[in-house]
Amino acid sequence: PKDFTGAERKARVEDVMKIFGLTPVENHMVAKLSGGQRKRLSIAMEFISNPSLFILDEPDSGLDGVMARELFEQLRLIADQGKIIIVITHTPDRVIDLFDDVIVLAKDAKRTGRLAYFGPIDEARAFFGKESMEEIVKSVNRQEEGGEGRADEFILKYAEVQHG
Repeated sequence: PKDFTGAERKARVEDVMKIFGLTPVENHMVAKLSGGQRKRLSIAMEFISNPSLFILDEPDSGLDGVMARELFEQLRLIADQGKIIIVITHTPDRVIDLFDDVIVLAKDAKRTGRLAYFGPIDEARAFFGKESMEEIVKSVNRQEEGGEGRADEFILKYAEVQHG
C-alpha cells in the first residue's frame, strides 16, 4: 500500500513470501522459477495489498496434484486469518476438505448462469444426491456438454428451499 513506509513494505513482502513459500527463491529470476512457483508468485503479488476479498479463477490450472494441494493449503491458511477467498476450480474434489462452502452455478434453459446451490459441502451432496463435486457438476451440465441436463431442476429446487 502507498501509505506504508519502506520498512513496512519490506516487512509485508517478506510476510507474503513466507505465506506462499517463496522465501527460498527470493533472489531468483522469474524465468528460472517452476510453474508452481510462478503461480504462487502471481497470487502473492495480488495478496501484497492485503485484500479482504480474494477471487481466484482456476489458480490450480497447470499444477500437478501435489502443487495444487499445497497452493490450496496456503489459501486455507489465509482464509483462517479472516479473509474471504472465492475460488473457481474444475477439480474441487482433490481439495474439497479445505473449503467451507460451495457455490454451484448452472446454465438454465435460456443459458443464463443461475445459482443452483450455495452452502456447506455435505449439504450439497445431499441436495444433489451425489457423492462428489464432479458428479454434482455433471448433473447440472447440459446434455450436449456430457452432463445430465438437470440445471433447471436444481435451480428451481434451490430457489424453493431459500424462499420456502
